[in-house]
Amino acid sequence: MAAVHPRIYGEIGRLQACVVCAPGPEHDAMAPEHITPLRLGPYGWETNPDYLLFDDLVLLPQLQAEHAVLRQLVAAFTGERNCLDLRDLLSHVLAQPSARQAVLDEVLELEGQLGLAGPRLQHLRLRCADLPAAELAQVLFSGLDPDTNEALVTYPAPNLLFVRDLWAVVGQTLVLGYPRARARKRDGIVARAIVRHHHRLAGAQLCAIRGPREGISAVELDDQRCIEGGDVLVLAADLVLIGVGQRTTVVAATLLAHQLAREGVRHVLGVLLPVGRATMHLDTVLTMIDHHTLLAFPPALAQGKGQLDAVAVVDLLADACPIDAPLLKVLADRGLPVQVIACGDGDPRAAVREQWSDGANAFCLAPGALVLYGRNTATLRALNRAGFAVLPPATVIDNAEKLAASGDKFVVTLPGSELSRGRGGPRCLTLPLVRESASAPGFDSATTAA
Repeated sequence: MAAVHPRIYGEIGRLQACVVCAPGPEHDAMAPEHITPLRLGPYGWETNPDYLLFDDLVLLPQLQAEHAVLRQLVAAFTGERNCLDLRDLLSHVLAQPSARQAVLDEVLELEGQLGLAGPRLQHLRLRCADLPAAELAQVLFSGLDPDTNEALVTYPAPNLLFVRDLWAVVGQTLVLGYPRARARKRDGIVARAIVRHHHRLAGAQLCAIRGPREGISAVELDDQRCIEGGDVLVLAADLVLIGVGQRTTVVAATLLAHQLAREGVRHVLGVLLPVGRATMHLDTVLTMIDHHTLLAFPPALAQGKGQLDAVAVVDLLADACPIDAPLLKVLADRGLPVQVIACGDGDPRAAVREQWSDGANAFCLAPGALVLYGRNTATLRALNRAGFAVLPPATVIDNAEKLAASGDKFVVTLPGSELSRGRGGPRCLTLPLVRESASAPGFDSATTAA
């Protein structure tokens, strides 16, 4: 198949190429010690280094069934050839000797930093050396020996399900992700290897916020240059928001902003997020769903007090200088006036509950055509009142072309009882590579589907 040429000039253009990641054995490899952020140590409660960011253990068959619906929705708009699975991409990369060695070198370095040493580290090195590519990919996902089912690495990698954070596309630039959480460091290794070595991304224009620096590696646990795709929102060809908080640092956001400015992006704004479980990424509090329309968690945009105060805005191209105005006014002043549809439909209790289950984390298949968890009933009611038809997945899958051509607004109700246990919504589960855009030349499907 021919290369995909990444191109994203907005959040809502019709989806034309996308990466997803079907769940697998890595989720069954999780144990109770992986879902508790704190543990009781000899001196009281302490951070649990084995925490894998999920809120609960998942039922894998149901998780796979829910994700399969999402994949069908994506493929209905992109076509099967342009709906790519991360696991397949990694297997192809690991079949290349040089790429395979580069991945193993980084994985071994990371495992050493995480505490694996001596005979166990040597065993990992020897065991992975001659594994077939697909089996090695399975090890990197599940952390388990394919023959004995014993742990080979420190922990499984269930968060690869949430592909959005692994990289981001802004214009024609592919931004490499450098996750901040220990649990996602191996995810970053996998993603960067795919970007650099898979033929379908050959020739992509890359932006890396970490270059070769003495004493600092790509998998350094404590480096402050960390960025994840859930914090990068491309609202227009010349207007990008970057969330700064729990997962993306101001240092990384500023470095990316200046790189994007060199590529012609005029406005790169930092959105300062409260550090908390509910606000791990910018796309947990707002997403764009149509021309001049945001779906947002109201307290993030209001002048409130408490854990979820209004976000603050800084100009990342002016040394992160604060902008003394609410986010909506800042956007309007830069040519993007927006209206807001409220997560929770105006009910404060419903807003908090549904934002926790990703009620503001919508993913666009086309302008005004979005995917949201069906469990967020109050938010669905607000969308329906704003003119969005509420449709079941089967209707959209069977009528994708007709619906896309009609321009009608609709929201697809994705089942998510298990998917939501990992604290990620439809946007988190998808990584667009190409969208249609009036700001760029038309997309030629023949160039990616060959």
